[in-house]
Amino acid sequence: MGIREIRDGRSSIDQPTVTNDRPGDYSNSISPDQLARLRTRRLKDGALSTTLSKAVTLLVNAFSIPIAVRYLGAESFGVWTTISTILAMLLVLDLGVANSLTNFISEAYAKDDRAHASTYATTALGIMVAVSILLGGLAYLAWPFLHWNTLFHLSRNTIDSATVSRAVLTAFIIFLIGLPVGLAPKLLGGYQELRAASLFQALGSVCNLISILILVRLHAGLVVLVAASSASLVLANFLCLLWIWCSHKPWLSPRLAHFNRDAAHRMVRTGTEFFILQISALVVFNSDNLIVTHYLGLTQVASYSVAWRLVSYVAIVQTLIAPALWPAFSEAFERRDMKWVRHTFKRTMWITMGLALAACAMLAVMGRWLIRIWAGPSVVPTQQLLLLMCIWMIISTFMNNTSIVLVSKGDTRFQSRLSIAAAVLNLALSIYWVQRIGVTGVILGTIVSYLLMMIIPQTWKVYTILKNEESNGTAVSATDNL
Repeated sequence: MGIREIRDGRSSIDQPTVTNDRPGDYSNSISPDQLARLRTRRLKDGALSTTLSKAVTLLVNAFSIPIAVRYLGAESFGVWTTISTILAMLLVLDLGVANSLTNFISEAYAKDDRAHASTYATTALGIMVAVSILLGGLAYLAWPFLHWNTLFHLSRNTIDSATVSRAVLTAFIIFLIGLPVGLAPKLLGGYQELRAASLFQALGSVCNLISILILVRLHAGLVVLVAASSASLVLANFLCLLWIWCSHKPWLSPRLAHFNRDAAHRMVRTGTEFFILQISALVVFNSDNLIVTHYLGLTQVASYSVAWRLVSYVAIVQTLIAPALWPAFSEAFERRDMKWVRHTFKRTMWITMGLALAACAMLAVMGRWLIRIWAGPSVVPTQQLLLLMCIWMIISTFMNNTSIVLVSKGDTRFQSRLSIAAAVLNLALSIYWVQRIGVTGVILGTIVSYLLMMIIPQTWKVYTILKNEESNGTAVSATDNL
């Protein structure tokens, strides 16, 4: 059985046989209006389920962060935060394959083609296992040459480098296991079935909180706390993957015969653009803690990190909608349902920007007071830092809305080039300003780099895509939108 010709003139790939022994998610007999209503229903369902999952995560953070800060102290908590930041940065080493899998599964969903889904699911898993093995080998060779006192700017009186080394090693091993199992939510996302993915994410968050409470009660050390926290989400994703393979969508279970070299080449080629975007994003979003740690010390990074976590809640609505919106847009582009895309994009922009502005205004007034109550007086940021973070969140909310259109359309090359320029400028400005004006220089570098490099060209690109598709595509009515 072969995959039919896919979007943008890309060639088909020979596939192993996958028997369609029961009806797929879509039927060719369903009308465009019905498809639009189904897509909207799944988008709302995905957003609602993600809301519940994120609410659980927020509650977990609200309890676990102050507990961890008070139990470990600012410096050890800073080490924990820095380890998490490093591992988040290393996620880009999946070569963009995990994110590209969402689009490939969305293609299969739109075409009701299980062969397409089976091949790309197996191929993605094979690539991720190979990447994990390669990273583990490289880490084994590099480990003796890493100097933790320098990298973490450690104080000799409070925490030793051996403890930090063990904590990093434990978290890194769990991270390697998490790379392939992290494909589970991508598979469900491509099928616009985020309810199940959100349930497993919530399970991981609850396990994280329970483990922290138990380990603090047992007076566990930093290494054990880092291990338990890192393993919670990985375990949840692993259970989700087993459920998909064994029960929910057994045609996605890995089979050696379904690994396809042409599919692998296409995934890596498409993933390269996602990889560039991920590299740029980690510089913009995750390098700040490392820069503050290196130049100002762990006490400052604790304050910066807590302030950032509070302000990042401004984007909560967008965070809830985006995982469902991406595959929905991708499938709608595949079907050229541009009326639905344009209406949903405009509505999403109004909702997210309005809420972001209101939340930032509240945090500008009450943010420092909330942090003092929430995490303690030792990590309260300056008013200037808090205001700059709020400004950045408004910019980020706008840009994330336009980014969803580009990634779901598969038109990421232009965006990746802009992102590289913005990331390089951001890194340079952050390093320069943090040494001259302190911790506010880091977030100021992020704001200026996006203003100069990203906002106007990316917005114009999205406008062009929507207008061109309106002229060339087939508009389909949808009576029930977001």
